[in-house]
Amino acid sequence: MSLVNESKWYRRIGFPCDSAETVIWFPHAGGGAAPLIRAARSSPPRVNLFVATLPGREGRFLEPMPETLDELTSILVREMPVLEKPPVLIGHSFGGLLAYRVAQSFRGRSILVMAMTSPDRIAGNAPITHLEDREFAEKLDQRYGGVPKTLRENDEAMRLFLPTVRHDLSLLESYRQTAGETVDIPITALVGTEDGRVTAAAMQGWSERTSNRFQMQIWRGDHFFPIGQFERVLQTAQSMFLT
Repeated sequence: MSLVNESKWYRRIGFPCDSAETVIWFPHAGGGAAPLIRAARSSPPRVNLFVATLPGREGRFLEPMPETLDELTSILVREMPVLEKPPVLIGHSFGGLLAYRVAQSFRGRSILVMAMTSPDRIAGNAPITHLEDREFAEKLDQRYGGVPKTLRENDEAMRLFLPTVRHDLSLLESYRQTAGETVDIPITALVGTEDGRVTAAAMQGWSERTSNRFQMQIWRGDHFFPIGQFERVLQTAQSMFLT
């Protein structure tokens, strides 16, 4: 697999594989590469794996974040690694919308969207990003989980953690689906059995966002099941190169 351009917007996870099969992972709101790096240490990827590395977190903590979803999408398309074959685009939660938006301008092999309501339902979600920090953190934990009580009760920690999540979710809240908007590559939707926010019914609308094949799989786990089942997610993505 040849990589023509290096970009701070995408980071390779694990070692290069002797294969043209590549997966691009778009993380959840506020998420970065660290959880995938940890997972890859115990389960080295068998495909070439890159993760989108957005500003406002990890090594790009001090960099300004794009102000609109369109701007962010345009940059992610422009900075995409140059690959021998179209990659599978993986998106977890907010990253599912990013993968879908990128696929509208960039030819991928397929999309694997995980724990993300279908685009037609996004506008119906009550906004929360306008709330003050403590209430926002509480609502965030109620919706998605994963926000420890110790963090919610620590004002300094919230000042560091919440701006990036708030910004990502504000981009999600701003999204409005365009009538007839689809992609022409397969979409596979993964939903967790214990996800209190995103259900199979909430993801079924993804079937209307592709003119190609659609399938849904129900996996055991909560909203963050993709991190805990990293190896299985990549195996599922790798199987998409065979169809």
